[in-house]
Amino acid sequence: MKDLFTPPNTKMAPAVGRAFAILRLLSQTKEPQGVTALARALGIGKSSAHALLEALLATGAIEDAGKRQFRLGPLVEELGRSRQGKRKLTEICQPYLAEIAEQMGQTSVFGVPIGDRFRIVSVVEGRGLFRVKAVQDRSIPLLAGVVGKIALAWKIVPVPQALPRFTKDSVRDVSALGHELERVRAESLALDRGEYLRGVYAAGSPILDGERLVGIVFSAGFQDHLGEEGLISLGRAVAQAARAVSRELLEWKAEL
Repeated sequence: MKDLFTPPNTKMAPAVGRAFAILRLLSQTKEPQGVTALARALGIGKSSAHALLEALLATGAIEDAGKRQFRLGPLVEELGRSRQGKRKLTEICQPYLAEIAEQMGQTSVFGVPIGDRFRIVSVVEGRGLFRVKAVQDRSIPLLAGVVGKIALAWKIVPVPQALPRFTKDSVRDVSALGHELERVRAESLALDRGEYLRGVYAAGSPILDGERLVGIVFSAGFQDHLGEEGLISLGRAVAQAARAVSRELLEWKAEL
């Protein structure tokens, strides 16, 4: 098995940890809390607590309920709705990933772009001993293979002046890539013939909320097992699954 993903960075600054501790405390209390009570609960000075509260106020993560008593703000509710939507999207994707893996025998993945990385959210591994391996909650570079082509086609990131070279087959010519991105956008399908990992073929398709890219479905297998004909068939299956997921997502949102 070949592993597509690398471990994420888990290091966190102390101030970030304290800010999340404040949000957690406010989520657990029925009444708004003041600076003194929060500082005591966290075991930090009032000046430190005040600075953290001001930063959280500025972002909308908390709000002043009056007389410098604080409660959770609109940003937390907005993030909660976003998380609910992503969880629902994962639930919608899962049976389609399983169907691709069953019909095509190849590992199938759903993930989302985050910064300059593509984070794996859900995976169904292919059948047999020789299969591409993907690990949930790990990530690959956003410009890698089919993921990169879709991210560029939907302008999640700009086309870099110097394209990355992952293998000898990686596309390095910006003009040639531009023509391919037009096709990817028109067909909602990207193909990778060993451009990210040597000897690995992949097909990917965008999940769309209207015109907005909200995720990517892709499936990958070894070149020796797939061949060109198998890659084209895999591409059709992936594109069909992504279209079905996009439709279900819109129907779910219409019911809210």
